[in-house]
Amino acid sequence: MNIDFSKMITAEQRRAEQFKAQRDAVYAQRRAAYQEESDPLRLEIAYDALSQGLEPDFSPWVTSVAAIKARYPLPDADPA
Repeated sequence: MNIDFSKMITAEQRRAEQFKAQRDAVYAQRRAAYQEESDPLRLEIAYDALSQGLEPDFSPWVTSVAAIKARYPLPDADPA
């Protein structure tokens, strides 16, 4: 019986794959929250200001984005 070591996954590779999967999941959660919560807010702020000839104040949008990032924090640095 021959063992094909090229298909072997090391502990470091497994940890790197798990980190990437966790990071990708957080990015997906953030993207959904941005689309649902912060993007409409930003568009409304921009429209209201521009329609009145004013400079938009995006501070509520920045606060919303910061809250989303706090709700869905990225995993600790890549262990690999």
